[in-house]
Amino acid sequence: MTYEQVKNQVLQLLNQYTVAGTPVASSYNNQQDYLNRIPALVNDAMMEIATTARKIPAVLNLLVVDPDDDEESEEPIVPYDEFGDRIRFELPADFYQFKTGDTFLTTEDGRALHTNRYEIQGRKYLLVPKKEIEAGRTYTITYYRYPTLLDEKPDADVELDNVAETHYAIPFYVAAFLVIHDDNFQFSAFYNKFEDKLQKMGPGVSAEARPVDDVYAFEAGAGYWT
Repeated sequence: MTYEQVKNQVLQLLNQYTVAGTPVASSYNNQQDYLNRIPALVNDAMMEIATTARKIPAVLNLLVVDPDDDEESEEPIVPYDEFGDRIRFELPADFYQFKTGDTFLTTEDGRALHTNRYEIQGRKYLLVPKKEIEAGRTYTITYYRYPTLLDEKPDADVELDNVAETHYAIPFYVAAFLVIHDDNFQFSAFYNKFEDKLQKMGPGVSAEARPVDDVYAFEAGAGYWT
């Protein structure tokens, strides 16, 4: 959904979209005050949803550049430095939460192997063993990111972040907090509907077949971790 669509739905919920079929003027009955508050409340709703009911996954390739390689990599280079016997990668600014069990080490010969050999340092860095990410190898991680927020005065056609079903919950959140000081009954009705939609938008249950991590390094002799 676009910002314009969400804004219109909010006004419809508040019965302030039209009067006798004519759109309500921004100068009528403090209409502009409502319009000014909507973008920030949409941002609040997107942040609430993306950090609870419907997190946003993102994939990031962590690449160490060979200093002797003159060819430019097509992959964006994530900032990194050496940290003792580890390589320390800086996590992106939109990093919210690490997704465990979805980290791969890609070897020189193109094999993608599950790995659990990494550490999170605070919420800013990912540490991986230096010997396991030599030039030509990459780590690929999946993490949950914060949503892209709206500007203070967003364009009408800007698309909201996250998946489509989250967009249909947002107008109820916005409408609830627009009337919170004026009508407790309406606030409760709108917010309860928002909560109801949140409970129904989980990712669902699925099954995946994956190899068990070689936590004892039994495969080390075969060259998997050398």
